[in-house]
Amino acid sequence: MSKYYSIRTKLIAFMLIATTIPLLASISMTFIQTKNALREQAVAENKRLIFQASTNLNNYVDNVTRASLAVYNDPNFLRNLAKIPGDYRAVAEVYTTLQTIRSAVPDVFQLYLHSFAANQSTLIANPFPKREERKQAYSDSLHGKSDDKSPDIWVESAHLSHSYGFKAASADDPPRTVITLYRVIKDVPSTERLGVLAIDLNMDTIAEICSRLYDPAKEQIYVIDNQNQIIYEGKSEVSGTDALRQEAATELNSARSDAGTAQTASGHFEQDHSMYVYQQLGSKFANWTIVKQIPNETLYASATTLTWNNAMIAIAALLLVIVATLFISIRITGPLKQLMRYMNQIQAGRLHVDIRLTSQDEIGVLARHFRDMMDTVNNLILREYRLEIANKTNQLKALQAQIHPHFLYNTLQSIGTLALQQQGQRVYVLLSSLSKMLRYSMRDQTRVTLHEEAEHARLYLELQKERFGDRLEVELDFAEDTLRAEMPRMTLQPLIENYFKHGADVQPGKGRICISSQRTPDDWIQIRLENNGPCIPEDKLSEIQRWLRPASLSSDSSQEPDETESIGLRNVMRRLQLNSPPGYNATLTIGNLEPNGVQIIVKLYAGE
Repeated sequence: MSKYYSIRTKLIAFMLIATTIPLLASISMTFIQTKNALREQAVAENKRLIFQASTNLNNYVDNVTRASLAVYNDPNFLRNLAKIPGDYRAVAEVYTTLQTIRSAVPDVFQLYLHSFAANQSTLIANPFPKREERKQAYSDSLHGKSDDKSPDIWVESAHLSHSYGFKAASADDPPRTVITLYRVIKDVPSTERLGVLAIDLNMDTIAEICSRLYDPAKEQIYVIDNQNQIIYEGKSEVSGTDALRQEAATELNSARSDAGTAQTASGHFEQDHSMYVYQQLGSKFANWTIVKQIPNETLYASATTLTWNNAMIAIAALLLVIVATLFISIRITGPLKQLMRYMNQIQAGRLHVDIRLTSQDEIGVLARHFRDMMDTVNNLILREYRLEIANKTNQLKALQAQIHPHFLYNTLQSIGTLALQQQGQRVYVLLSSLSKMLRYSMRDQTRVTLHEEAEHARLYLELQKERFGDRLEVELDFAEDTLRAEMPRMTLQPLIENYFKHGADVQPGKGRICISSQRTPDDWIQIRLENNGPCIPEDKLSEIQRWLRPASLSSDSSQEPDETESIGLRNVMRRLQLNSPPGYNATLTIGNLEPNGVQIIVKLYAGE
């Protein structure tokens, strides 16, 4: 064996490793460092940007809050709340105050006022205001905040607008998304609640502030409340609302908890292949958080481009190494592929393939040893196969030879009974049937079709009907699509014979035997034999079921039951097992019927 080839293999491996590892290490380190620098720069810039946006949103909420104080700036407003049912001047002044609030905030969609003192509800909306008498405020407007400990002012997160129980101005006017500021109006300085004011705000200002924070084609922006519900979501091509609600919720709640009530939470985290930068407003009325989502492909675009440039240079270098490697190693891989082709042919069953490899390297030596091994295996297989065929043939003949004496004894006893009655013509007919059965049982074939087995069983039952007369009923029902299935010869008769051996003579009244067959959807043939004879005792039935299992059939013969009682069932089961294809073992099960009777089911694979 030449060592040149082994050294060449090691040299090729060394060349590839020495070239590839440094290049990959350089590319990886460059990508990681660039990625970290971009992350830090993006986080710092977006934190400054989102902080400015949070300041603008705080100012916006404060402006709406200050505008709602107009109900206290008008000295007559609180007195007019109690007069408005019948005082039209008071009603006009209330309208004027509400219109002042609406004018002060450009995003006001509608205003709702309910007076607890006068039981009156007022809605300021286009095209004209509405007023009606109500004993209590519209339920959604208070949200259960009616106790003295509740805040005087709060903000409801984004929701669809409604008309507060008033009839809609137009059926075609769809609801829109709004946020609502609620203010409880009290008779200051007392704590008596005079009414409640609700201001529905469009999302225009929030959308305008948020639009400056992100690139819709690459990023996404959210404004969420303290329950992680989406107040505003930018119109972006980037998806991720579900991820923000589910995966990022824990991170945001933890950040808010760490920040406490004295300061606002801000920071960033990575989740779901994106970077999230967030800033809490810190408003005591609107506990909102601005969250900006930057996908990794956007955040690390520059790093990816640089990495690809380095990768192209590395690929060019690797191509040169690969060409040299292939040139050197082709004489090694060629014989190896040829040997693999030989192995595939052997795997397909062609065990006598001629292996021809004459190279002097390790592959050539391996091929020659492999060829010697296959010659040895073929000789062993041929010898074992012949022994197995001879053994299997001897077993089948021995098993069938056990059935013939038992079968002849029962049949001749029935014909002898008829001969004593001096019915010579009938005896001739029965002897003809018997001759057909004997000719069938002495055939050299070990496998027959179910059609032939069924005909043999019919002849056997015809002889038994002569013996029992009207005391025996027979029903045969073989499905047409099962008759061509193959099975061991002399399978059905021993199973039928058990009834006449153990149940017919002690059966009170009329005996009945039913034999049927059917094909299952998975190509198995099921043959069912039923009789109305006496049930098998439970202990005896358990013993039979135990030794009918395949494992019991292959155990020591000393473990088997009495020869005279088990010859039929045991021989049938063994022949079914011997004639079953690999992986599709036939089964034979036996059980009792209610209230009396025995059922035997044979299942064998029908094949394609």
